[in-house]
Amino acid sequence: MEIRLKLMGMLKEKMPEDGKLDVADEATISDVLSVLEIPADSVQVFTVNGSLERDKSRVLAVDDELSVLPPVGGG
Repeated sequence: MEIRLKLMGMLKEKMPEDGKLDVADEATISDVLSVLEIPADSVQVFTVNGSLERDKSRVLAVDDELSVLPPVGGG
């Protein structure tokens, strides 16, 4: 199935050119991170279709939009 992606900050380099990713049916947020080679423990904030989601085991549906926000550091 195909989902839409928005990768923010330093993760943008892993974004597919068309912003879409083919994943297995019933793929989870963790599965998507694995496909993109993003360590699951390095990212804690996601949105699915604009709603905040913290559960990496959430199952995604066709045409869902997953946004991944990396941690922000400051000093």
